[in-house]
Amino acid sequence: MPRGHEGGRDFPCFALSFRPVLLPVLTGVWLSLSGALGTELRRDGYSFRPPDTFRMSRWERYAGSQAGAVSEDGVRTRALSAALADGEGPEAATFLIAVVEGGFSASPSERDAFSTAVMQHFQRELGVALTPERVDRVGGPVPRVEVLGTLREAGQVRTVLVAGLASEGRHAVVTVSAPADRWDAMAPRVRASLETFRMEAPVAGVVSRRLAGALAGTLAGALLVSYAAWRRRRQGEGPAAS
Repeated sequence: MPRGHEGGRDFPCFALSFRPVLLPVLTGVWLSLSGALGTELRRDGYSFRPPDTFRMSRWERYAGSQAGAVSEDGVRTRALSAALADGEGPEAATFLIAVVEGGFSASPSERDAFSTAVMQHFQRELGVALTPERVDRVGGPVPRVEVLGTLREAGQVRTVLVAGLASEGRHAVVTVSAPADRWDAMAPRVRASLETFRMEAPVAGVVSRRLAGALAGTLAGALLVSYAAWRRRRQGEGPAAS
């Protein structure tokens, strides 16, 4: 069983490390200049350059989904913001961006909490088991925590990278999934794309339609629960005495 080591501590099951700033930045610059990244995408207060072969997917496939919207406490408003793919069918890779309300600093303590939240998100919300391989803290203009693992879907083994990007006020979570035999060739472009990610400071009073929809759904669910509890209480009391 692989073991990682950081700061004098052993971490069983999967490796944890801190990757320095310079190498990812230089790799990102080289890939950007070489045309391996596409044109800039702006959406819901963030911008980034996806790998050049990825295109926006039909949104109706994902409308209302929280796939990839990893949250450490499960209470924050969160929603899938964009979905890209580099083709169709089981051999295609997907690139999902979710926006989560609340800040994320990618600190060592948040690294551990985020990696746990990723495992729980796949198991409890998506219904699949993600086998973790390593967790990295990556420095740079936008520090991030990366969780790399594999899962089996419809008989196919896929490599999954989930990255929580540091930001104040709200932050993005990126989930990239690809057939395992394609990952090694794709990984440099994916990480170069993550180096270009920027989240704008939130504007007071402005909430995206996707996040507003997620919040409305949460509130509606809370109202239904409250109403059901009130009905049960009324039925238990019976008719009022005259």
